Amino acid sequence: MSLARLAMRIAAARALKGATLAGDRVFDSAIDPIDQTIAETRQPILVVMTDDHEADITGRDLTYGDARCDLVIEAAIAARVEIPATDGDGNATTIAIPHTDEGMELVLDMIEHQVIAALSRERTAWSRVWMKLVPRISKRLSRRGASAENGVRFAARQIVITCDLIEPPVAGAPIQAGTAWDDVLTVMSADQLLVPVANMLRAEIEGEPASDWQRAANILGITMKTAEGLGIGEVLDEAGNPVELSSIILDPDAGDPFMVADDA
Repeated sequence: MSLARLAMRIAAARALKGATLAGDRVFDSAIDPIDQTIAETRQPILVVMTDDHEADITGRDLTYGDARCDLVIEAAIAARVEIPATDGDGNATTIAIPHTDEGMELVLDMIEHQVIAALSRERTAWSRVWMKLVPRISKRLSRRGASAENGVRFAARQIVITCDLIEPPVAGAPIQAGTAWDDVLTVMSADQLLVPVANMLRAEIEGEPASDWQRAANILGITMKTAEGLGIGEVLDEAGNPVELSSIILDPDAGDPFMVADDA
């Protein structure tokens, strides 16, 4: 669903910061066209977006179907790049990649490799969170691009990763410790800029307190009256007050073969 998509995109952008030749120049859902952004920065950049999102629905379950989402990562370069390296004696040096067609393609190949590595290895807490939010990847696509806008010549690469997403917990109860969502919100809360987002997500996911049968009805996407008709609603005593179901006695010889017994 959309909350998992939101968390997955944030985790991807944070996991990619400092992990590629783009350094910290990683933008989450940038509105400006990439040619405008690269013209302003010149150095390698990454733009992280989420595109197509679909889910297989059963019955009326609009929330908890098998969800898939396209994570789109655009990389662009418009200047010479210097890559840290070591010489034959182990001394620190740099390799200058010229601003040529061959040079720019080489840098984009390097960046694409680094992007995939950052999202498939637990390098940081954010990469761990991303891996928990994405239990399965079904497709990876790489598209080449290049342009010369306003006198700025640049090369670009678009990486599209089609992945499954986990579901949020059923609303109506606190998020359980040790779960993937607990890890997501814990890591978010450690980032000062994301504290408001973490609080918003927790409030939205947990929702208002609800009983188990109400949460079950919400999963199925049915009304409370329908849930009662299916037998998953509250058990009421003669006064109409809810009681805890402790046992069910089946007596085919009785007038009513189904008799509910409580602790009393």
